[in-house]
Amino acid sequence: MPALQEFLKQVADERRPLSRAEARSALLAILNADPDLTADLQIAGLLTAMATRGETVDELTGFAEAMRSLSLPIPLTPEERAALVDTCGTGGDGRGTFNISTGAALVAAAAGAKVAKHGNRGVTSRCGSADVLEAMGVPVALTPAQSAACLRATGFTFLYAPALHPSMKRVQPIRRALGFRTIFNLAGPLTNPAGAPAQVMGVYAPGKLEVVAGAMARLGVRHGRVVHARNGIDEIALSATDTILVRSSSAGNDGSSSHAVVCPEDVGMTPADLGELQGCDTAIANAAMLERILEGSERGPRRDVVLLNAAAALEAAGISGNLREGVGRATEALNSGATVRILGSLREFGRSVSV
Repeated sequence: MPALQEFLKQVADERRPLSRAEARSALLAILNADPDLTADLQIAGLLTAMATRGETVDELTGFAEAMRSLSLPIPLTPEERAALVDTCGTGGDGRGTFNISTGAALVAAAAGAKVAKHGNRGVTSRCGSADVLEAMGVPVALTPAQSAACLRATGFTFLYAPALHPSMKRVQPIRRALGFRTIFNLAGPLTNPAGAPAQVMGVYAPGKLEVVAGAMARLGVRHGRVVHARNGIDEIALSATDTILVRSSSAGNDGSSSHAVVCPEDVGMTPADLGELQGCDTAIANAAMLERILEGSERGPRRDVVLLNAAAALEAAGISGNLREGVGRATEALNSGATVRILGSLREFGRSVSV
């Protein structure tokens, strides 16, 4: 395998992008590099050069493949794995919205989807998915075996990224020191340790839609939707949202993709401004907000945006045929109390594993 310095020379000096195979090798070289100043500077230089130029589909695919191979796998049967959907996004949009994709994941599970929600604590936001779920009493720091058991018991499991990607600890100090988004922000959401073949993934910038969609297709995501709202959030908003649908071919090629603009009026919802989707300052307050939505006592834009994103997850999972039908199924799950029941089941499971 080429040394880290050779990859840095290729990208920064020769300005040649990495092939898919080279990207896999580059990540392994990064993670296996000695913990010294020279290696840290080379890693920082490589990540900076790629981010400045813009990551390619091959580079993102190769990094994600290598990260998948190093993650701790969740022990599921092929049939269980094939049914999974994820709603992990990049974060980092800086817009201060509440935990939309987390609420959407819970509603989708209540509506019949099998959800393996990959996520982390807040890094660029005040409250990440792990923070808000923990504040709601949902177990987040599960072992692989416990994650599988939680999925079987409740239809939902949370996959805590730092615990299931232990090899990534090598680059965390460098990423923090750089202070800007790198290829890892894009690759991380594509590395669900349970191998979910369906995914709704928000990205922090419109220029990342194409590269993520291309990587999804090459990674074999059966049904994916990459989204970025024109108001800047990495979710489907209650305003115009650019999306790319990805459907990978069983024949092993790149499959197909199609562009679409999703507007709330398309699914019978009322448009809303970004200011109506703001989160709170603490995990506890955000958790209380999500609980009000899940129990049905809060109505309005925040409930609507959760329903819309849950609809996308249900469509990706094959539970519904389109977003409008998905909104109907998600609404029924809320109105029937199924969302409250699944939250109760998750809390009960958390108590059982903490005994």
